[in-house]
Amino acid sequence: MSYIPKSLTNNNLFTNGGEFIDSTGKPYSGPYHQLFNGQIYSGNTPLEPTKQLLGIVPKDESPNQVVNTPTNLEYSNLRPQNQELFEYGKNPTSFIPQPKGKDYQRGQIERYFAKKRNETPSRILEINQSTYNDIITQSGKYNYALWQVVKVFWKISGPLNDTRNPNGVVVAGIVDTNERLVNFTNKEFRGIKQYLSNLIQFSIRPSLELISNQYTSGDQLTVKSDNSSYIGNYHIMADGTIMDRETHEKSVGITLLPANVVVQKQINTLVNEALGNLGATSNQSLALSTPSDLSYSAT
Repeated sequence: MSYIPKSLTNNNLFTNGGEFIDSTGKPYSGPYHQLFNGQIYSGNTPLEPTKQLLGIVPKDESPNQVVNTPTNLEYSNLRPQNQELFEYGKNPTSFIPQPKGKDYQRGQIERYFAKKRNETPSRILEINQSTYNDIITQSGKYNYALWQVVKVFWKISGPLNDTRNPNGVVVAGIVDTNERLVNFTNKEFRGIKQYLSNLIQFSIRPSLELISNQYTSGDQLTVKSDNSSYIGNYHIMADGTIMDRETHEKSVGITLLPANVVVQKQINTLVNEALGNLGATSNQSLALSTPSDLSYSAT
């Protein structure tokens, strides 16, 4: 069995009954856990050897509704003439995320997807959160019997690939992180890997000049190649890389590094604030408390 990080599961839950049904349609009571994609299993953790996939009992179950159990879904695939029994509730519609400044500041967004259970090859749609929640909770507005949904965490800011900062700490990259998440999700939601082939979709490109026209009089920045002190103008890229000259267009390709931990924290603060201001109607001028010449003006 594949390893699932604890951060992606909600373990050690318990139900007294009335919420879930097992694969045979019988009510389930006892311990259960929930994966990051919304799927619910019996047992305290994913390591439970006898775990079973559980279905959610519809809130307003009526005689013309078919309970969403693995057995019923399998029967539906074998007997397509009975598909009309499953045709209740609307089909989800496509949705395009619009990340905001606070999302880039946080570094990630949540994306939601749906595909038909009885369609081969599966047609995947990106949906909004409210549609995802309705299908997961089987509220009835959308056709939860025919549509399978999943939630994916999606990194949108930072370096392109996993790197190490000057202190040796690994900084997760956009491409590497999204590839790991997509590969993990594809194990239970087949087809998502092909759908999410653009691993930098919605992301801040490292080539984007985020902060320009900065100046340091020395002691704050050093030249990466020879560790010499840097005096002059500099700019900061979207992935946090500090470079020479006022703008990227004028740069001669010299990479700069913070001279100490204090300056590193100040640079991080500037980058986070600039990311948070993306899409704002007007740019704000912010300044570091010390040193005074490490000021900020968003591009």
